[in-house]
Amino acid sequence: MNWKALSAVVVIVGIAGFVWYVLDRSANSEYNDTVIETVDGANSKKTVKETLAVESEDDYQEKAAKAPEPPVAIDGSDEQIRTAAATLSEPLATWLQPAEQVRKWVSVIDQLATYRFPSKHLPMTYDKEPFLAVKTESGFQNDPGNYQRWNGLVTTVTAVDPKNLAIYYKKWSPFLEGTYNELGNPQSFDNQLRTMIEHFLMVEAIPADAALKQPKVLYEYVDPALENADPLSKWMWRLGPENMKKLQDWLRELESYL
Repeated sequence: MNWKALSAVVVIVGIAGFVWYVLDRSANSEYNDTVIETVDGANSKKTVKETLAVESEDDYQEKAAKAPEPPVAIDGSDEQIRTAAATLSEPLATWLQPAEQVRKWVSVIDQLATYRFPSKHLPMTYDKEPFLAVKTESGFQNDPGNYQRWNGLVTTVTAVDPKNLAIYYKKWSPFLEGTYNELGNPQSFDNQLRTMIEHFLMVEAIPADAALKQPKVLYEYVDPALENADPLSKWMWRLGPENMKKLQDWLRELESYL
């Protein structure tokens, strides 16, 4: 891996890119538009962890010294981000077509940390097949082939070394916080990133043959306990058990360095 060409913004590209594009927005999508507000005024103090676990690694100083400095300004940083992503993964560079990359990724993470869904100003383009359901005697079930839609994305994200991402995140944290401050929210970007990761790690798998129904356009779970689950859990379930475990293992390792 060429350290001089990478940047810590890959943390945003890798994690947030995966999260956002787990959304299925096709005509046959299982995506639902539920919005959950979880802003607690009592816990709105701005906090940024000053020392990361990765700093205790023997090779931290050496690798941190090789990491590039963050952009001097948010405006005009798109090309630098795409170049870093291309060095890490050609698919990532292909997907990062929209402008204002840093602002859009920071916004996506902020919204996901509070269970709100981005609906415009998307930072990526990622093509995949539409969601399919298999008709059974009792109704519908998820087509197992749906899981394969996310194989490439999950593989690309989890191929990134979590330790390296943590090192770059440490160096780029002030730049990311500065971008986040533009949103005018009381929390810090660091807090929102950690909160989002925790939400992902709390999701538990469900039976692959969970029954579905189609009352209108979108599919819903027959079991009320599943249908009433939070949207983030539903996204993870659509990945399939193998992809879900792979992502959670990767996030758990990343979290251990943060």
